Amino acid sequence: MTKQKIKIDIVSDINCPWCYVGEKRLEKAIEATKEKYEFEVNFKPFELNATLPQEGQDKQEYFKNAYGPAILSKLDAMNQQMTETGAELGIAFNFDKSTTVNNTFNGHRLIWLAGECGVQEQVAETLFYSYFTEGNNMNDTDMLTKIGLENGIPAEKLDGFFESEAGKTEVREMEQWALAAGITGVPAFIINDKYLVSGAQPADTFLNVFQQVAPAFEEIKTEGGSCGVDGCC
Repeated sequence: MTKQKIKIDIVSDINCPWCYVGEKRLEKAIEATKEKYEFEVNFKPFELNATLPQEGQDKQEYFKNAYGPAILSKLDAMNQQMTETGAELGIAFNFDKSTTVNNTFNGHRLIWLAGECGVQEQVAETLFYSYFTEGNNMNDTDMLTKIGLENGIPAEKLDGFFESEAGKTEVREMEQWALAAGITGVPAFIINDKYLVSGAQPADTFLNVFQQVAPAFEEIKTEGGSCGVDGCC
């Protein structure tokens, strides 16, 4: 039987922990239904703070400016809760390994290029791991180039890529598209170009969504006359 196709656009930012969790939960739901559905998964860019300087910003300063000084006393508890949530999905959040919130525009350019080369999911997954588990600088173009090479982007595509204008217009246009569609927070999952699922939903929620957007037809065995495309009746 031909599998029904489900298209999923994941709108996310590389330095958003809930985006990592949401991607893993979606991955779990896809794995559970891959025999039933054919999936097309794409990553779309969203910068939670597009004005971050290229050198990044101290984490505590970032959170204080974004949410007020009171947030600083809550960070440890928030990080602990997120660490426990991630552990259930095999994510090792190491928030203490990085003291900086990085500009992610170049990372999104790399994800765009990965999409052009057919290795987008691998690259996006590695970027999440690199930031949240290893604590790497997500705007280090040498590191981004290495990630691209290790995940199947041809060397000639990466040669001079970050010094060029390649991918800049495409990323900005997709970011504008997301805002125009009313997306103000991430992760957001757009199913079949029509349905929006907001937030890092549990895998069971995605399973329910799949059933609703791609209902399976079950044949009831009965006898009755019919005509075929070959003209036989």
